[in-house]
Amino acid sequence: MVAVILGLRTAGLNLTTLTTSLERLCSKEDRTWKERQFNQTKLDEVNSSQRNYASSWLRKVAASMHFGTDTYALSVDLLDRFLATLKVRAKFLECLAVGCLYIAAKCKEEDDAISITPEFVIDCNASCSANELLRMERLILEKFEWFVDFVTPVDFLQTYFALLLVIIGSQQGEDNEKVIVEKYIDLELKLAACLQQHRLASFKPRILALALISVEFEKQQAHGSEINIDWLASISYLQQLAKVESDALLSCRDLIVRSLPSYKVVRLELSDLRFISHSYNQLKPLMNLSDRPTYADVVCGRTLPTLQ
Repeated sequence: MVAVILGLRTAGLNLTTLTTSLERLCSKEDRTWKERQFNQTKLDEVNSSQRNYASSWLRKVAASMHFGTDTYALSVDLLDRFLATLKVRAKFLECLAVGCLYIAAKCKEEDDAISITPEFVIDCNASCSANELLRMERLILEKFEWFVDFVTPVDFLQTYFALLLVIIGSQQGEDNEKVIVEKYIDLELKLAACLQQHRLASFKPRILALALISVEFEKQQAHGSEINIDWLASISYLQQLAKVESDALLSCRDLIVRSLPSYKVVRLELSDLRFISHSYNQLKPLMNLSDRPTYADVVCGRTLPTLQ
C-alpha cells in the first residue's frame, strides 16, 4: 500500500531514510527556532488575545481559499516570529496577518492557486489595500532577511506519521495502516486548533506535533481504538529520535488536554498521563499493560516499565 500524506509517499521509504529526514528537520528547527513571548508594554500593542484572534481568522481565510494546513501553519509561524521580534500596534495586525498568509501561500501553494495581489486582498476580505499589503510583505521579508522556509508542526506531523506507517506496516499489515492515514486528517484539524492558542504555539514544532499524536492515541486506546499497536512504545521511539525532553512533552500534553474542547471530556482520564517516557531504548511491548507506571513516575525515577 502506498500511503500519501499531503504528498509524502511512504512507498520506497524505509526506517533509515525517514529517520534521516527527521534528523534534518530537527537540525533545521534548532537553527531557526525563535522563542515566542507576548509582552505587551502599551495598550495599543498586540496582546496574546489579539494574536489568538488573528490566528483563528487566518485559519478561516486559509480554508476559504482552499490552502493546505501547511500553508496555514507557516503563516502563523511568520506572524508569531514577527510579533516576537517587533512591537506591533493592533491597528496593523490585520495587514500583518494577510501579509504572512500571502508569503506562506507563495511558499507552499501552486502558483495558479494564488490570486494576484488586489484579488488576494479581496479574497481575504481585508480592509488593507493592495499597496499596503505589498509594503507589509516587503517589511516581513526584510525582517527575516528573505528567508521564510521555517519548520512548522505540520512538517513534523507528516514525518512522524510516515515513521508510524513504516513501523505499523512491518508489524501489523495494511489494516492498521489505513486507520492511521484516516487519523492523520483528523489530527491535522486538531493541530490547526492548537496553533490558534498562543501558549501551545510557544512550544517547538517537534514537541507540539508529538504531544498531540500521543494524546490522541492515548484517547483512542482508552475508548477502544481500532488501531492495534503498542502506541506507548511507538511514541517513545519517536521521542528518542526527535530528542524531545520529557518535561516539555509532559507540559505540552497537559496544555493540549486543557485547551482543546475535544479532549475536555477525557481530561480526568488523562490527568495521570499514563504515558511511558523515553526510557524505552527500542520498540518492545510491555508485559502487563494494566500496570503501566504513569509518565510522572518514570520521569521521577520511581519505577521503570517491565519489558519482554
